Amino acid sequence: MESPQSPSPESPRTNLQPASRAPRVVAALLILAAAAGGWYWWSRRSAPPPAPPPAPAPAAPVEAPPSTAAVAPVPADRLRALLESLSADARYRGWLAAGDWVRRWAVVTGNLAEGDSPREQLPFLAPGKPFTVSEVGGKTVVAAASYHRYDGFAGAVASIDARAAAAAYRELHPVLEAAWRALGYPQGKLDEVTARALHRLEAAPVRDRAPEVARGKGDVYHYTDAALEELGPVEKHLLRMGPRNTRLVQAKARELREALSLR
Repeated sequence: MESPQSPSPESPRTNLQPASRAPRVVAALLILAAAAGGWYWWSRRSAPPPAPPPAPAPAAPVEAPPSTAAVAPVPADRLRALLESLSADARYRGWLAAGDWVRRWAVVTGNLAEGDSPREQLPFLAPGKPFTVSEVGGKTVVAAASYHRYDGFAGAVASIDARAAAAAYRELHPVLEAAWRALGYPQGKLDEVTARALHRLEAAPVRDRAPEVARGKGDVYHYTDAALEELGPVEKHLLRMGPRNTRLVQAKARELREALSLR
């Protein structure tokens, strides 16, 4: 077994260890950190200040709806005289007796333009007799008597003097447009609405042959032709008047539109 070697006589005997390098490393790191901090502070001071954020673009001006406060009302006597000059028909004069003419005129125009039946504003539009059907060739069709229920209404419409109506429309235009806007339509023009209303009447389909119908729930009849059943309220109402009465209404609508020079 080997014995441990003895220290060399030339090696010095001491308990001291070599000096550590850690303090010098820490000092170097502190110097570097201080230098970096000084450079950051100096660069922040010498750099130009950041540009301010761009100012928000001004909001586009919102167009205010036309005011109706400045529209002067038409004297009642003048208004009645204008409306009475359109026709001497008893049913038409009966409608005048209901009053509230300007608002009713605006509502009827809006209803027609939007495709809604104006029956609530035109009480004489309601027929005085019930709807009836006939059996033709084993099919149930609208009876001719049902069409005749609207002869009086169609006659009242046909009796209107288109030129007098155009003159009244032009004179009453400010108050009519104000009444139209008061219904909740701040934008748009009355002439455009009137043109749409008259065009809708002119474009309604006409059936010379009585259409076939079938009884549904609650004894309510419907058209068996899906194309007719899907029509809007205005078109269906004209269809119920029959071909003769529908054409009378359409001819007057065309005459009024031309008298007003509306496209």
